[in-house]
Amino acid sequence: MAERSACFRWGASVGLGVLVLALGCGLRLPELRHAQGQVNAQHERLNEEHSAKAAQVRELARMRDALAAAQQALQLARWRLAAGEGMSDLLDSLAASGHEFGLLFERLDVHEAVEQAHYRTIPLDVQVVGRYAALRLWLDEWLGQLRLLRVGDLSINEVDGRPGLLRLRLRVHAHHADAAAPAVDSLAHLPARAVAVPPLVDLFSAAPASVAPGELGRVPLAQLEMVGSLAQGGAHEALLLSAGQLYRVRLGDRLGRDEGVVVHIDEQRVDVRERWFVARAWHERTAVLTLRKPLDKEVMDKDEKAMDRDGGVRLVDPAGNGSAHSG
Repeated sequence: MAERSACFRWGASVGLGVLVLALGCGLRLPELRHAQGQVNAQHERLNEEHSAKAAQVRELARMRDALAAAQQALQLARWRLAAGEGMSDLLDSLAASGHEFGLLFERLDVHEAVEQAHYRTIPLDVQVVGRYAALRLWLDEWLGQLRLLRVGDLSINEVDGRPGLLRLRLRVHAHHADAAAPAVDSLAHLPARAVAVPPLVDLFSAAPASVAPGELGRVPLAQLEMVGSLAQGGAHEALLLSAGQLYRVRLGDRLGRDEGVVVHIDEQRVDVRERWFVARAWHERTAVLTLRKPLDKEVMDKDEKAMDRDGGVRLVDPAGNGSAHSG
């Protein structure tokens, strides 16, 4: 029956083929697994190499950005090194900024230039006297120039016999390039300098005099006008007009640029005691701000000498000699 059954013969043939195929697969399976393992390892190695190459590309881009920033900073430094017209220009800015903050320069020495590769360095010894707030603002203004200025040494001490005044000594190295450099494009992206804010507390003054509102301590007395007064409990306050703005001034407030301090106020006048430095010595005088309406008669001590200034300000020299000048 088996020999005469076609289905049996077909099934036996199929089973024999499957058996041969299974034996062949069994013999080749380890080799195929080994080959598959090699392919997987190669795939992993290629992935690692790709990741490493991508990291190198990112690092190269970062290094290029850093190089561009360094080149830009180098160009800016070269431009700052060449900024300014020379030593006279630097000294002019020094004098202008010092006058703006009411400082007294006792010493200014310009030493011989030290030649370097492609630039030269000129040391300056500066000795200046002023109050703590003014010195802070001046240092920020003058040393904050675009030109390269480097402070090599700095010391600050109190002035003997002058409470609140400080003597600042510093050595500044001014750098100058041998050749001019063109302005760099990055200057357009530099942020504007914020307005310097004076310190609220003078650390070197035990009992500093108050500063009149509106920074009247920087306004020349010739630009102030007394327009009235207030009285409360026997104490007077003066009403001063400056640049169209009205201010209330009390005893002890600072006025003018010559360290003026209000020492007397009544209905008709404000007395301001000033100190100024002439011929290596400090001198005192009293400036008088009178009411807008001129007085019919002024009464002065016999040892005082009055001089009119701008109609509403008089300078009184206690010594009775010498010339008194504007504060």
